[in-house]
Amino acid sequence: MEKLKILNKLYFKNFNKILITLFVAILISISTFGCQRVIDFIFKEEPVTPIPMQEIILYFSKCGEKECFLMEEIREVELNKDLQLILMEELIKGPVSKELSPTIPNSTMVNSIKIEEDLAIVDFSKDIILDQQIPHSSTTEPLAIFSIVNTLTELPQVKRVRILVEGKSEGEIEGIAIEDFWGHIGIQEIFERNEEIIGPKG
Repeated sequence: MEKLKILNKLYFKNFNKILITLFVAILISISTFGCQRVIDFIFKEEPVTPIPMQEIILYFSKCGEKECFLMEEIREVELNKDLQLILMEELIKGPVSKELSPTIPNSTMVNSIKIEEDLAIVDFSKDIILDQQIPHSSTTEPLAIFSIVNTLTELPQVKRVRILVEGKSEGEIEGIAIEDFWGHIGIQEIFERNEEIIGPKG
């Protein structure tokens, strides 16, 4: 009988050890799994959403032996802001092709641009009329104006364009009349697309 009691004690003692060992193992597993989840949560990389791309058409100048005209240049851009602003900023950067020439001084800034129904109103910094990086002439002025107009009217909702300088369509900036722009056509009117100033493709 005494022997049986000893065996029972040994059995329960070993059984308790096994239970404790299992319990500790379970706690360690839960703890490790939980810590790993916390670590994963803290250090996990958020999926990067790619910025959508779009092809745009810009108009730059090209001069032949007898005349100058506008030619389109197609490029792909990131849609990281309003498309109308992208168009103007890319136009100011100038062409990629060496066969084409810029139409607007690259010091120019876009102060604002908005679309009201079918009218795009674009406001440039004063550099567009003060900077003579591009010579001001009766040839370069229409190319500058209609590079802006024809580029913006590539947007399906835009049919007309108004050009402002420092928020104004008239008055003077440093002795230059805003409405005269580069001194020839002027910007008194609202412009529509001009297909005749676009040169032959190819």
